[in-house]
Amino acid sequence: MKIFLSHIIKGQGDFFMEKKLGKKLDRLLTLVIAVILLPLFLTIILQRMKLEDVIYGEQDLWADTEEPIPHKTEQTTDTEQKIIGILAKEIRADAGDEAILAQSVIVRTSLYDAWEKQTDEPVGLTEEEMRALWGEDYPEIRQRLEACTALTKDEVLMWEGDFAYTPYHAMSAGMTRDISTLYEEADMPYLTQISCVEDATAEGSLCVTSMKLEDFIEKCREEFDKAEIKDVSDIAVLSRDEAGYVIELKIGNIEVSGEEFRNRIGLHSACFTLTELDGQIRIVTRGFGHGLGLSQYTAECMAKKGAGYREILAYFYPGTEVKKVGE
Repeated sequence: MKIFLSHIIKGQGDFFMEKKLGKKLDRLLTLVIAVILLPLFLTIILQRMKLEDVIYGEQDLWADTEEPIPHKTEQTTDTEQKIIGILAKEIRADAGDEAILAQSVIVRTSLYDAWEKQTDEPVGLTEEEMRALWGEDYPEIRQRLEACTALTKDEVLMWEGDFAYTPYHAMSAGMTRDISTLYEEADMPYLTQISCVEDATAEGSLCVTSMKLEDFIEKCREEFDKAEIKDVSDIAVLSRDEAGYVIELKIGNIEVSGEEFRNRIGLHSACFTLTELDGQIRIVTRGFGHGLGLSQYTAECMAKKGAGYREILAYFYPGTEVKKVGE
């Protein structure tokens, strides 16, 4: 810029004038640089001060975050839509209001817990899938689920300051399972055996199927390819829990959990018996699902008898508390 200006005044015959202008230009450039760099210097100083405050415990690093994470502080519209979609997928539309309210708290708890632990969140139905499922009843059912979600706004199930683990299933075998029989290290005393008398006599609770002996053995060989299975005598139940569910069974030279076996073979639950009869395998299963936590069928029965959703949750998850997010 100095050279450029010197070319402009060249030829005017005033050496001292040129020198005087050069000094003025130097001062101008210095001022311009100061104006440009001053905000940068101030930012660096403030950042350093903030970092020192954090290091020495005088300031919370996230205290002045401009946009707090929505699901940590309140139930947003997007959260409500997720809950409605999950409810649509996981509970019958004709269930009692209190059963749906209980399920909405369970869903919200699972959703917030997934966000906090940064794990996969439960997946629900899309609007298109709900319209296809309910047809002309879509507006009425959608409005009902919206109302249940609104009535339990921000409510979650807590255990000792953390989101409770809230598994549920369609129908038990007459009693829910104690999680400690499956996972000894699990510190979840609220997931214990709960009587569900109605489940034992419910329609669809008992399922009896038969397979040809060779077909059953071949199915086991396909699903458990490392197992050395010669005949049906190589398949045997090793242990059950007090609710009747298979904990472990032997398949050839390997041992698998009852849950893994029922999922691979395609059984309704791990509460099953295997009986060889006239060249066939007779498989009898009781209940539907893993048997942990809330039984949706019993919850619906409780709702019909006048139980409120908090009473239902307290029955299936004893010791937990319903609280609002942020409390």
